[in-house]
Formats: sequence, structure tokens, C-alpha cells
Amino acid sequence: MRETSERFEGLAEAYNLYRPGYPDAAFDTLVAACATPARIALDLGAGPGNSTTALRRALPDDWLVFAAEPGRDMRRVLSRRFATQTGVQVIDACAEAVPLPGASAGLIVACTAFHWFDRTRFFAEARRVLAPGGVLALVRNRREATPLIAAFDGYIAEHSVTIYDYARREKTKEPSVRDLAAQDGFHAARSRTYRWTQELECRGLIDLYLMRSTLAAVVRRVGLGQVMTDLAALYDRHARGPAVLNWETTAKWTQRRA
Repeated sequence: MRETSERFEGLAEAYNLYRPGYPDAAFDTLVAACATPARIALDLGAGPGNSTTALRRALPDDWLVFAAEPGRDMRRVLSRRFATQTGVQVIDACAEAVPLPGASAGLIVACTAFHWFDRTRFFAEARRVLAPGGVLALVRNRREATPLIAAFDGYIAEHSVTIYDYARREKTKEPSVRDLAAQDGFHAARSRTYRWTQELECRGLIDLYLMRSTLAAVVRRVGLGQVMTDLAALYDRHARGPAVLNWETTAKWTQRRA
């Protein structure tokens, strides 16, 4: 994950402003599933801290959250976000190598980040760090394909030479509940989906898309000015007032065996 973090350099401020958060109910469910006295939570690939904020809010006060982020730019914003808040410690670490003792964590979460991990090494590290009864959770946001979103996605597909490889990578590396349950050292897995909405004006939606590596490739080929002009035209064609984004947040989790 250390190498892939470099592609997000320079995007942290935009991520902080426009990247969607996660519903509190998802983290409430994960915390309730923990069956261990360990009081350490680990947020892997924490980015600017959207997931860390929701995680910290769901945990009792006696828990300590380690927000692990290998990217310097993201970690700078993450550190600023929690500079005055107790109970959160920002660390420079990737998902496959965490500077925590074995069997020390009660909860590990990775939110819209798993597809960047080395799958085998990640699960091995989770087995090492989680205490018996601790929970390993993968959380992911997905947008509903409204006409506006379909138009934006179609624009990227039309101008990108990498989007199909990227989509295939995400689909291939996203584990199912069965995949989680099949991991050595873990119990059966569960899944739950939460639905919510987000409103964005034209510039906010464009900035949200500019954070995607697929559109970054289009910007390099077409130019930022042209991309923003084209997307603004699509927005005007499909939206009246703020765009309403319908999100699905899916949490999949399993528990460490004794």
C-alpha cells in the first residue's frame, strides 16, 4: 500500500472537504460486535479522517484509536483534524505492517481502502494484531447510478484508457462475506447495508470526482479546464439545483477466533 498512497498526494484537502463520510449506525454495529477486553481500534488507510471521526464517535471513551495512513499529504490533514482531540493517535503505517503488539486490538476497520491492500499480507497482519473476540471490518461506500452519476461515469469511461482495469481491480479484490469467513483464524462473517443521501452543488460534485484516480488520468490527457467545463455542462443538463447522491454503505465483518 505504501507505493499506491503516492497517487493521492495533493488530494488531501479536497478529500477532507468532499469525500463522503460513513453513517454512525454502521460503526455502532461493529463496536457492539466486539467481544474482547482489548480497547484499541485501528483505522487502516484512514485518509483525511472521515472514517476515523465516525469510529471515534461510536467507541466508548476508554478506547484508543490508531489512525494509520501511509500518505504524507493525507496524514498531514489527518493529524490536523485530530490535533486537539484525545483518544486518537495518528501513525505512519500501511495496512500490511502495523506497529502494534500482537493480540492488542479489539477492532480493525478499513473503509473504502481494501482494494489498495496486499490481500494476503493484510489478513495475516489482522490475525496478528487482533485479540480473540476482536472484529475485523471492511466498510465501503457506493453511489446509486442516477442519470447524473451515469453521465459523469460515462464521460470518464469515454476518455479514460484505465477505467476498465481499475473497475476490474476493485471487483476482483473486494472480498465477499464468504471470503471473510474463509480466512484462517476467523469466525463466520456478516454483512449489513445502510442507505443515506448527500447533497452537492456542481463544484462540489466535480471536486468529488476529481479525487478519483480514473478522472485524474483523464485530466492528464485532456486538461483540467476542459474536464471541468465538460462536467459542468453535464451537471447543468441533468441537475436542477443541488445534486442528490444516494449512497449505500456496506459493512462486512468477522470475528477473531480464540
